[in-house]
Amino acid sequence: MSSKKVEPYLMSVLSSRLYSIGLEMTNTLMRTARSQLMSVCHDLSTAICDRNGKVIALAESIPVHCANMGLTVNPCFKHPEGIKEGDLFLNNSPYHGNTHHADYTYIAPVFYKGELMFFAVTKGHQADCGNSIPSTYHPTAKDMYEEGALDWPCIKIQKNYQDIHDIIAIAKQRIRVPEMWYGDYLACVGSSRTGEKRLIEMCEEYGNDIVKDFCDAYQEYGSKRMMEEIKKFPAGHWEYDVTCDEIEGIVPEVTIHIKCDVFPEEGNIVFDLRENRDSLPCGLNMCEATTLASVVTGVLNHITTDIPCNEGAMSHIKVLMREGCIVGKSKMPYSSSLATTNYADRLISGVQALMNQIVVQYGIAEGGAVQCPAVAVVSGVDFRKNYSPYVNQIFCGMTGGPGVLGHDGWVTYQYPVTGGAMNWNSTEVLEQQYPFKVVHEEIMIDTVGAGKYDSAPSCKFVLTPRKEPVTCAYSCDGIKNPPKGACGGFSGHEAGAWKYIIEEGETSRVDLPPFAEPVIEYGEAIVSESSSGGGYGSPLEREPKMVCHRVREGWISKEFAEKVYGVVLDTSKEEYTVDLEKTKKLREKLSLERR
Repeated sequence: MSSKKVEPYLMSVLSSRLYSIGLEMTNTLMRTARSQLMSVCHDLSTAICDRNGKVIALAESIPVHCANMGLTVNPCFKHPEGIKEGDLFLNNSPYHGNTHHADYTYIAPVFYKGELMFFAVTKGHQADCGNSIPSTYHPTAKDMYEEGALDWPCIKIQKNYQDIHDIIAIAKQRIRVPEMWYGDYLACVGSSRTGEKRLIEMCEEYGNDIVKDFCDAYQEYGSKRMMEEIKKFPAGHWEYDVTCDEIEGIVPEVTIHIKCDVFPEEGNIVFDLRENRDSLPCGLNMCEATTLASVVTGVLNHITTDIPCNEGAMSHIKVLMREGCIVGKSKMPYSSSLATTNYADRLISGVQALMNQIVVQYGIAEGGAVQCPAVAVVSGVDFRKNYSPYVNQIFCGMTGGPGVLGHDGWVTYQYPVTGGAMNWNSTEVLEQQYPFKVVHEEIMIDTVGAGKYDSAPSCKFVLTPRKEPVTCAYSCDGIKNPPKGACGGFSGHEAGAWKYIIEEGETSRVDLPPFAEPVIEYGEAIVSESSSGGGYGSPLEREPKMVCHRVREGWISKEFAEKVYGVVLDTSKEEYTVDLEKTKKLREKLSLERR
């Protein structure tokens, strides 16, 4: 049914106002959170949903968090006590529309004159969530019970704007860093309540009827814009496979099969993931929220950016999934501890690689695989603070940016589920906050996914304890199956995890398992080598001057330039130059060899 007509200028004003409210919510959360994961790295997202629980506005957020917020809000409507003014819901359950147990989502219903108008939603990744290991990710957990995290299936944590103290007490009892959790909780409450306050002010200024008409019209506008975009796609059927590394002895190598059908006349694009394998006895299984968000993200990476990020638009990206599948709906008691990372990253990469066959002007290769030790969850005791315990995830030397049509990869992209929305830790702040030091954080030479447009290079990150041991829990995909290039681009560099004894140097290297939580003793250092993304287009088509520039910058070697790009350089002078004649001959020779 069509919504009431809303004057275009008013729609522009109110849509911008919702966006600004979302930004204020995000800013409130960033500036008041206690954990560095949220306050510094910005592992958080906010959203505004309309009175029906459908996303209507998103500030700058993390893709895997926000393209699914409607699913997280929907269980509120089924709460036995109903939805009342002053309530605050907490949902962290991957079995009830949330992403994974470490993402606590706080949902504040917004009432004006007794009528439900909006939901102000805040999501933040916790420093700890009560897992059986000191990490918010448990890749080897056979089920949710071995995983150990608290599961809040959309419960009320506030009523009438007051905390339900029993819930707070349970959370503090089960979380390793209770005061840090509580500080982040207060920040999330502040964010959601700030959004509630501003939305009430908007309703007071314009009245409920006009605001509701705007919401309906804006959703319809998003729907029309997305349909127009999809109508530009060719009709047809496409498939793509993307492969994830195994957990040796626990989980086999997994290939995710993606099927896609485009129906331009209907304005719909449909992805079918139902042919993938059943859920596995590990924490890598995805859930409904992350499966939906990953597909939507992969598609949105291929279309114009001025389409509204609301449910009306995203409803035309349809995802067929089944319960009890590694890429689908979570089925208890299977664990979805890593539902936001490893398989989700691969699914985004797979969808955007598949989309290269459909949409030419926004080509993109597969993004870097995760989670190398540079983004590990670190834990231990801090000798500087009376040996008090600490646990938190760090975000350091993870590059991962894929080659994109027209552009080289983004160095601080990290990986597909974040899409560059998070920050790297400041080395100085990190060393002040925790009892370890960063030995190296540097680009690795000759590690780009080569192409006409290169990926970002890999990054080497080295960390060592100052005194007491540090446990580093990570889940390093991309060691055996690095991300693939697109349209003739080369695959990315493989990831790596190892350690060495500092006094003996790197010749004492000991490779570490891809999925592990090793204890790094004093005098040892753990080394992370991030996966780079794939390259886009043939390296033989890369502008020789760009190859020359990267050699001078130290990103690639002279030998790599010749072997991969067919570019011959004269490096006898400070200003390197391209030998155009030799380059032409070498490229002709390599082109024949690579056919």
